[in-house]
Amino acid sequence: MVIKNIVFDIGNVLLTYHPHDYLMGKYIRKDTDFLFNAIFNTKEWIELDRGSITEKEALEMFISRNPEKESLLREMMGDFYNVFTPIESSVAALFHLKEQGYRLLYLSNIHIGIYEHVMETYDFFREFEGGIISADEKVLKPGKEIFYRLIDKFNLKPGESLFIDDTEPNTDTAEKLGFAVIHLKNPGDLTGELHNLGI
Repeated sequence: MVIKNIVFDIGNVLLTYHPHDYLMGKYIRKDTDFLFNAIFNTKEWIELDRGSITEKEALEMFISRNPEKESLLREMMGDFYNVFTPIESSVAALFHLKEQGYRLLYLSNIHIGIYEHVMETYDFFREFEGGIISADEKVLKPGKEIFYRLIDKFNLKPGESLFIDDTEPNTDTAEKLGFAVIHLKNPGDLTGELHNLGI
């Protein structure tokens, strides 16, 4: 297999996504646990990824369940983009891959607002030819449909493509479709994992 295309997930591959850790750095433990469960561990958070609700609608639902915590919920929903910060080792690997001539794409379950924020904030996303996000397509990984849309949009041959994701069900789907895969359990291992594939 000759790899020509490398497809990146975003969360915990290129950008950190550890909301509980982030909350622990800002709030007392009681508020941290509340916010994690009231925002990040909800069906609305998944629907934001799916693009079926807006952030405003999600906030209204969170407040309706916890009206006594409205100010805390509003504060966190105004700040949660900062949960996502670059993983420097992955960014360095990205630039190296671009210099080597690989075609770079992304495929991510991500909210519209987060996507727009990180694209505007982090210049390294300019290294990508493009990609697919769940909120635009209204479908989520690990379903096959979002992979088919990526394949169709960018005329990809899975047999010439590597998919990198931190979630095993997602890499399982990609592998079934013919992609080479890296299930990235630790972002610091990315360079070594690429080397193991001869990249």
